[in-house]
Amino acid sequence: MYLVTFRIDPGEYDAEFHELNDAIQAVAEQSDAYRGKRTWHDPDSDEVLVVYYWESQDALDAFGSDSDHELAKQRWTEWYDAYEVTVTEIVDRYGSGFGADGDPPE
Repeated sequence: MYLVTFRIDPGEYDAEFHELNDAIQAVAEQSDAYRGKRTWHDPDSDEVLVVYYWESQDALDAFGSDSDHELAKQRWTEWYDAYEVTVTEIVDRYGSGFGADGDPPE
């Protein structure tokens, strides 16, 4: 499994951002290898972390080359003050107490 952490310092969102963002999310959700996402907001700043769960690197690569996703990457300065993407391969996972909440979201 792979985690893609999208760290953003949001700027101003407009209607075009929301349309493009919804289209990109729909593409992700259509992939059998997409497992969901979780979002966190830093209470002391505007920073947001979104963690996406993917089953394979191939599916992640295909998602990254989607035309709407490519367009959004080219236009990021219109909507974000800063961003960072980190792709992590999970090699092990353990813990206790989260129950079903510890699993990737469906």
